[in-house]
Amino acid sequence: MKKLILGLLWMVCVPLMVAAQNTTESYCMMRAIEAAQGDDYNTAFEYLSKELDANPKNGFAHMWTAIACVRSDRYGWALQYAQSALKFLPKKAKEGRAQMNILLADLYSEAKDTAQAITYLEQALREDPQEPYPYRQLFLFSQNKGDKEAMLRQAQAAVTNVTENRDMDMLMIDALVENERQDEAFAYCDKVLSQCEPKSKEASRFLTQRALMRVKNKQPHEALSDLMQATRIDIWDVSEDVLEQLDDTIPTVVRDTLLAAHAQEPDKLFWKIYLYDSYRHTNEYGKAVEAGFAMLPQYNSAHLIHYIASVLESYIGDVELSERMLIKQLGVDSTSAATYLNLEDLYAETGRYKEAFAMADKALSFDPSPSEKANIYQLRGRIYEIQREYEKAVEDFMAGMISDPRDYEYWFRIGKLYGMMNEPDKQAQAFDQGRKAFAADGKELSPEAYVATGDSARAYEAAQTMIHKENSAGEQYNAACVYAQIGHPQEALEHLKKAFECGFRHFYHIAWDMDLDSLRGMKEFDEMVNEYKQRAELEKQELRSKIDTELNY
Repeated sequence: MKKLILGLLWMVCVPLMVAAQNTTESYCMMRAIEAAQGDDYNTAFEYLSKELDANPKNGFAHMWTAIACVRSDRYGWALQYAQSALKFLPKKAKEGRAQMNILLADLYSEAKDTAQAITYLEQALREDPQEPYPYRQLFLFSQNKGDKEAMLRQAQAAVTNVTENRDMDMLMIDALVENERQDEAFAYCDKVLSQCEPKSKEASRFLTQRALMRVKNKQPHEALSDLMQATRIDIWDVSEDVLEQLDDTIPTVVRDTLLAAHAQEPDKLFWKIYLYDSYRHTNEYGKAVEAGFAMLPQYNSAHLIHYIASVLESYIGDVELSERMLIKQLGVDSTSAATYLNLEDLYAETGRYKEAFAMADKALSFDPSPSEKANIYQLRGRIYEIQREYEKAVEDFMAGMISDPRDYEYWFRIGKLYGMMNEPDKQAQAFDQGRKAFAADGKELSPEAYVATGDSARAYEAAQTMIHKENSAGEQYNAACVYAQIGHPQEALEHLKKAFECGFRHFYHIAWDMDLDSLRGMKEFDEMVNEYKQRAELEKQELRSKIDTELNY
């Protein structure tokens, strides 16, 4: 449901203006609006309640109450007040009525009632056909269903009714590509580019989109040219997705081109950023760290330098220096939830659980994003699981799922814990909820989900599919964990070795990860881990001679 709150950030401003212009300026309404604009929702509710007691048919009061309910996580009440707002708002308040329909659509979407969500989105467009949000959401619903024709119809309606809106133009391009009308997609993209300011962010965005289209159209050299042109316009709009696909398509050409460009313009920051991303995508973490540190002195967000350095250090497994960089970062910004989250992760990895809990509490106190909050709870739940405090682990995994309801893995983690607690009914319910969530999103269960439910055969097949899609350190390690749990130790060792070859260096994680317990005591396992530990240490020593890891600038 937290996704809804972020989605509403864009929509709150319009109802505020609509309400301010159309509301009878009673004392209670003026005080409620003032409180809501200052995020003081308790005071807003107090005055809105008084207003509704005096005038129960004030549609604007119902609208404000619905918004305040969403902003303070009272979703059931939000549903009721939004419906009441639609009943009492005057017909001429079309923008406000449209926004209430959108709010209801988001609520029903989060409740997995897609049909009802679509009904409210369509009603929103009848109220205000120039509002872009419903078009985008209807497009996404059709995309999830694989209905390409509906995507195209919705994109065409969007660009017709919402003119000069680049998001709608992007929908049109995506729809044409999905319907395999490549020539039209290129023509439309070129048309939009011709209307953009030559060196604007919009131009960079559509050049990047055209680069992605060129990759899919098997034009890698042209794609690289577009991507480089986009970067020259907007250095911070580097598309890692396109670069990764280019690295997969023509890795030698991409690397040689980037190195040549860097040699020609060694002071240009964007070549260093591209090289850094390219090395990460090809699992060359030592080179990525070297390139990353080389770009930091020019990085224009100086307040993030130590945070980024800590991430670079984590790539090569230097826990001590990564911690030092994070602590330096707190000296620059002591209110960053992300920094405390990274420290929580580091302390959890190294078995310093008391410190990890302290960092989790700090992170939660500084308004983390929904994804950050989910990670905070997941890490804490994992520690409780290791400590066999299963009830507390369940509580934290549930909190993580509320923060990130689209991570369906939580149901299977929770079900696994209920099994350890000898509560088969709750376990079955959790697994059933997880299966339904995956099915509702049109996805197959993950390898880890199959492992949790005891379906070893499907876990094996899903793990094979996973590593065929992505040969990354993380996916190879996850495959090793799956194979270790379903009784395939040799294949687990094989994929653990591949994870190391791809740059996996989290040796502390390996030391406590219960998924690998079946491998412990095996001579091959111990020898492999020790061998790659020694290699990692040599890599760190070599890097130390090349880079300024202390960041004394």
